[in-house]
Amino acid sequence: MAALILAAATANVAAVEDTGTPGSGKWEIKAGIGAQRSSGNWELGAPESELNYGAGANTQLVLGVRRVQLRERGQASVSGWGSATAGVKWRFADQDESGVDLGLMPAFSWNLSSSAERRGLVEPGRSIALPLLLGYKRGVTGIYAEAGRNLIEHGDDEWLAGVKLTNDCLPAVECRAEVQHSVARRQIGHTEVNLGFKWRLAEDVILDASAGRDLHPHDATQNQAIFYFGIQLMR
Repeated sequence: MAALILAAATANVAAVEDTGTPGSGKWEIKAGIGAQRSSGNWELGAPESELNYGAGANTQLVLGVRRVQLRERGQASVSGWGSATAGVKWRFADQDESGVDLGLMPAFSWNLSSSAERRGLVEPGRSIALPLLLGYKRGVTGIYAEAGRNLIEHGDDEWLAGVKLTNDCLPAVECRAEVQHSVARRQIGHTEVNLGFKWRLAEDVILDASAGRDLHPHDATQNQAIFYFGIQLMR
């Protein structure tokens, strides 16, 4: 059963990336808790942390780590460090000049612990994601899309795609809806829908929350509920 839970967790793509960057010399620090439920079992990411640095007006360096806990019905929970991800977001075209924002965000993921692999907390091996990003914003509404390839060391490579719509539904609150899809050869694809918001509590503090689920497949790998709650600090 642990393998099915892990398959559900790793089949998901991450939240759809926008084309924004922090700005030269600025930091964005994210810390939160994520949870996914499949077949009555839970996979928790606590904490899920991400460090972002603006290495220029159009470039962002990204480093993310998470600690994973698997809770299967009728069994003791298992926890340990999950994967780490290092990446670069580069916006090579700006909306002001070309009509849309275009960017690339290659990211390399690896496991922090061989023990976590042995206990089934993470899939063995490394991966490289290569998405193309597109963004367009008019007034308080933005639309973002990504599409690309996830190259997996010990498994079938995946195609990834997603679309996100954002809107300032209140003066300090940005609402969002997103759809993400991932599919590997000889496997059933996963389609995930999420609704969420970002609430600016102060000039440099943002509350981030979302909830969603897989629309398909209807099997043991389907995530019946997906939650995230976190804080974003900007410096």
